[in-house]
Amino acid sequence: MEHDRIRIHFTSNREEIPGILNTCLEHVTQRTKTSPPSPEIFAKVKWVITELLTNAVKHSGTGHCTLIIKVDENRLTLQKEDKGNPLSLSEQDTGSVFTWPIENFTGKLEFQIYHNGVDSLILKSEKANQVRFYIEELEGVEMPGLLIDTSEHFGLLIMTKASDEFWYEYDPKTKINRFVSLFNLKNN
Repeated sequence: MEHDRIRIHFTSNREEIPGILNTCLEHVTQRTKTSPPSPEIFAKVKWVITELLTNAVKHSGTGHCTLIIKVDENRLTLQKEDKGNPLSLSEQDTGSVFTWPIENFTGKLEFQIYHNGVDSLILKSEKANQVRFYIEELEGVEMPGLLIDTSEHFGLLIMTKASDEFWYEYDPKTKINRFVSLFNLKNN
């Protein structure tokens, strides 16, 4: 239903984040009154919204973005769109940098972006204009120097770990960057 979807314009101003976060959470609360998400899911939604908006300020390179929230009986979708800088990530082991859409894409790309000693953030791309993020739990891996290694990819780790599904896509026709986070509201 369209009334269960809102679009919020964000001018990539850090001071606006608390107000927009509250608007988003109020919408989620109103649309899930009959079957509210657990406090754990609600907290994860809050983390993802905060990270999406923070990343818009830090990385998008544009003065505005749109946050779209859609709620249905089984799923909550958070989507951030902008026409700023495309996603660019480096492979942790080699330092190779990939920017989406990937030119001359050969069909499959998978590598670790970051790890914190407990979780490894993995990307998998099977399309030139899309990448999905996954978490693999680590055992016996030494914790990196957090003050040195956390800055750029820790937010992606948070969003991936909090979401049931998390991905990025670039629409070459509209030149829109889109980050999408899905939460299953049933059976969690």
